[in-house]
Amino acid sequence: RHEAPVEGRAPAKQVSLETTFDRDIRDVLAIAVTLRSLATRVASELRTERLAARTITVKIKDADFTTRLASTTVADPVESDRAIADLAIALLARLRKARTVPARLIGVSCGGLVPRPDAEQLGLFAPPARGTVANDAAATAPVPAERPEDRAVSRAVDRVRERFGNDAIRYGV
Repeated sequence: RHEAPVEGRAPAKQVSLETTFDRDIRDVLAIAVTLRSLATRVASELRTERLAARTITVKIKDADFTTRLASTTVADPVESDRAIADLAIALLARLRKARTVPARLIGVSCGGLVPRPDAEQLGLFAPPARGTVANDAAATAPVPAERPEDRAVSRAVDRVRERFGNDAIRYGV
């Protein structure tokens, strides 16, 4: 008889989803729509697990079965649908620029997982709005990949989907 104690699940190292198309897809918009859908599902899983990610990776398998990857790491962890999907779409553009052939499979993964902060430290002064000029270093600081509003919208969408199902609300193209 096996008497080893039952251990809980190990913490996730990454959250990922991929899909194989029924046929090779040449239309970049169709690939991007699928990738955005996968990215929002991955983001939702992150929020369910109370995690955020620092690294986003896109995987594409071409019609000739060549597998290619592109990733990016952001300074501040992200969890929102918009941030993760936008980063994934930018990575897809980079992959498609390097080689434009029909796709057989597309996927997205989020790694570099950290616990999601429940409360945010708000700054004393708001950063300058996009398109404005300031006379200090904040004007040249990179725009964050994710804003508090992005997280709030994604969490609201999660609540709607939890109550009415996954197809109750979708993002446009």
